[in-house]
Amino acid sequence: MPSAPGSPTRDEKLENLIVNHSLIFMGMFEEAFADIAEKMTEAMGKAAGAMAGALGAPESSVAEVDEKMRKVTPEMRTQMTHAFSGLREEMAEQWPKTPGAFKDYISGPGFDRGIAIVERYDFGRPKLTEKLTDEVLASYIFLVKSGDAKIAAMFKELSDWQASLPRPPWRG
Repeated sequence: MPSAPGSPTRDEKLENLIVNHSLIFMGMFEEAFADIAEKMTEAMGKAAGAMAGALGAPESSVAEVDEKMRKVTPEMRTQMTHAFSGLREEMAEQWPKTPGAFKDYISGPGFDRGIAIVERYDFGRPKLTEKLTDEVLASYIFLVKSGDAKIAAMFKELSDWQASLPRPPWRG
């Protein structure tokens, strides 16, 4: 699977996918994101009902979540960065310390299925196979929490894919 100049290699795509998927999954249960969502709702004033819908009602859409993300205050951005910083530290602690261990782990062709899953979906934002900013990661968290059927389908496929993978040797 050759990549275009400047685009991530297969190994980089897989690393980004595994890291981003894990950060989004961990962020779903992170209290900080519930607090940020609540503050976003408060900040929206009259649009509080619409924001609540975008963060929890199944009929909300990618566009609604994107609109809410455009209105995130600098304070909320700082909180997101702080929350992701903690999650990234957790990920770094779990990441392999032996050079080449990750590359060896992802060498099997079964890993390519994860890339294919992500590439089939378009949510109007960078894909999970790219290095994502905290804001883009947060938008994915809020989109998943919104009940969007398309993203739920992708995350179900990714969860099934990850369950089919061998356990990373560095996790014991």
